[in-house]
Amino acid sequence: MKLSSLKIYLAKIAFSQKGVYILIIAIFIAIFCLPIISSLANYHPAGNYYQKLQNLVRLKFKPQTKIMNIHITAYSSTPEQTDETPCIAASGYDLCKHNKENVVACNFLPFGTKVKFPELNPNKTYTVVDRMHERFNSRMDIWMTDKSKAKQFGVKYLKVEIYK
Repeated sequence: MKLSSLKIYLAKIAFSQKGVYILIIAIFIAIFCLPIISSLANYHPAGNYYQKLQNLVRLKFKPQTKIMNIHITAYSSTPEQTDETPCIAASGYDLCKHNKENVVACNFLPFGTKVKFPELNPNKTYTVVDRMHERFNSRMDIWMTDKSKAKQFGVKYLKVEIYK
């Protein structure tokens, strides 16, 4: 029997019996693929290329910061300070449900804009979710949980960092 006919004969046997076929594939994987796969087990792609790419993106898409000094007041969810739905902000955000003092009302910034008041609390970020009366186009209102806290806050002239 010639070598080529022996290869054909072995191939016929391998393909005619599924068990042998699976065994041959398993042996092939064990011999050729497992060493490659196991060598990739400790591979961390966050090394050079991806880290450089992240740094590049971080530099290109750094949020624009605008700093202004404006008058800041405070309000709470009471009908005399708001409209007939005191808990619902102009954006649809439910102030009473979330009950966190991390939102502001502002007419000159779009909803979702993040702001900080470094002189109040440099680590706290506020989000624009509400609007004020149209006569207050150059001021911000911080939402507070109760009216007495809002009155105690009063009116302040503060530096505001606006992140767009």
